[in-house]
Amino acid sequence: MNKSAILPKQGKGNLIDRISFAFALLAGLMMLSVALCMSFESFSRHFLNQPTSWVLAVSTLIFIWFTFLSVPYGITLDKHVACDVFVTRLPERTRQILGVATDLLSLVFICALGIYGFSYFLEAAHYHSMSEGLFRYPMWLVSLSIPTGMILSFFQIIRKIRARFSWMKQNQTTSHDPSSVSPALMIICLIVSTSVGIGVYFFSQSLGILILALVLLFWGMPIAFALGLVGLTGLLFFHGSTSGLNTLPIVAENTATNFILLAIPLFTLGGLILSRSGLGEQIYDLSSKWLGWLPGGLGVGTCITGGILAAMIGSSTAVTAIITLVAMKPLLARGYDKKLVIGTVTGSSLGLIIPPSIGFIVYGFLTDTSVGDLFMAGVIPGIMLVVMFSIYIVISCRVSGKYEAVSFTWTERLASLKKSFIIILGPAFVLGSIYTGIATPTEAGAILVIYSLFCAFIFRKIDGKGLIQCLVDSSILSTMIIMIMIGALIMSNVITLLQIPENLTQTILSSGLPIWGIILLIVILYLCLGMFLDGGSITVLTVPVIAPILPALGIDTIAFGVILMMLIETALLTPPVGLNIFTVKGIVDEPLSYIIQSVVPFVAILMLGIILVFLFPDIALWLPSQMK
Repeated sequence: MNKSAILPKQGKGNLIDRISFAFALLAGLMMLSVALCMSFESFSRHFLNQPTSWVLAVSTLIFIWFTFLSVPYGITLDKHVACDVFVTRLPERTRQILGVATDLLSLVFICALGIYGFSYFLEAAHYHSMSEGLFRYPMWLVSLSIPTGMILSFFQIIRKIRARFSWMKQNQTTSHDPSSVSPALMIICLIVSTSVGIGVYFFSQSLGILILALVLLFWGMPIAFALGLVGLTGLLFFHGSTSGLNTLPIVAENTATNFILLAIPLFTLGGLILSRSGLGEQIYDLSSKWLGWLPGGLGVGTCITGGILAAMIGSSTAVTAIITLVAMKPLLARGYDKKLVIGTVTGSSLGLIIPPSIGFIVYGFLTDTSVGDLFMAGVIPGIMLVVMFSIYIVISCRVSGKYEAVSFTWTERLASLKKSFIIILGPAFVLGSIYTGIATPTEAGAILVIYSLFCAFIFRKIDGKGLIQCLVDSSILSTMIIMIMIGALIMSNVITLLQIPENLTQTILSSGLPIWGIILLIVILYLCLGMFLDGGSITVLTVPVIAPILPALGIDTIAFGVILMMLIETALLTPPVGLNIFTVKGIVDEPLSYIIQSVVPFVAILMLGIILVFLFPDIALWLPSQMK
């Protein structure tokens, strides 16, 4: 049974769904207006020497409303990320029972955030609190966004629970599902309740946080709500009362009004518009005509296309989808080995390493590191990996002889360059605005949105419906990341209160392990987590604990940020969760095992790149030092 079959019918004729969709669309339009305002602010400040007094204040106000207006529609479409790698292997009826349990637990966090968010709103209204800065507005306008989004989210979760019960009622007599046997159900319920109970019982110890978090995550609860619930439970235990829960809306507000994180929805919106503007075909046409004469030249062109797309879109999975659709058939038609082709389109996208990278934005926020420095630190390692992938493709084609060299005239090459000139200016246009001082990294995200709209207009690939879809999709994807960060930061508060990073640092340093041994354990930890969790979740879950240890290990924070993104790129290629693998699987008609075998050489190259940056951190650090 498909998961969507048991969810409530969406959109048409349902008031709650229509309101949720309208909220998500409104959020997208609001973010589009932020892009326009911030681009104007950047231009006015740099070229007219007339900075505005209102753009920053209005943008952060819009940002928090954008976040909480988009949450309900994400629940409607079941887009909030969950670690369901184990749950999907269970019989359908068992999944629905576990779904009810995780939905109820999600409700606990949603209700707590909504109730205390409403109290926060009443307090701001009662004391007539005002925002800081030259342009001021009542703070209740900010805090009202939290209960507004949580109320509609509450109703969406209730509808999901009712739909699950309805499905179980309809299938209780006809289902031959093994889980319909009551002893099996009782055992599963006992395992869930016991594991949660163990986590709660030991919560006064650090082990309790780990147990509770892992239980909630691996039983399929949405990651944002699971981490938030762990933090909520920890606050109750630490304070011994509900008084600690007053921090829930404060953490949510501080996260969803942070100027650095505002770059996430801006880069996401710009990347989505670009990905649907036909630029993939243009870049592939350019790279194939200039490199087709090489042994494996079209494969090398595919790698370079992935690198250029990564420098514009910032999403590894989106780049993989575009490259697969654009390059797969031409490569096979030219006689390239199918396994090499699948490995190339799956493994050569580097959206998390080559800037602008949403992963770097999140990491920079969590570690208080310059996002601009992180962007520049990813440039040389990204180019290095593209070159290493290309060398492997050339050698592989030369040895196997399975390729067809394609030559083009200079007229054709120059024509493709002229046609794609505006596209290849994109990375320089966006990153150049940061390092010439014209824009901050967040304002560069706004510039990317304007640039992407210009490209969409030039190539005429997006109509009104397509733009609306981009606005809605960007709202859902961005809010998914921000909600995970809110949940993780609530949990991080508890981790800090329990002094877990300090205790962990002391334990590691007194263990007698050599530095290389500790680093090896950290790498293994990330590779294991990458088998079950997505990259964003891994980052927000581990960085607050790992980052304080880095100085004691002699590891530069910026270099480790690059290494972390490389590890996450590797995780995108490893089962059972590897998103890039499943992206390609959804496009090509090949067994999953065949795709996994195809990406093994690219995983090995990524691991070699990680080792090189560990041994020679100046690979990542040289360019940021030169920019300063």
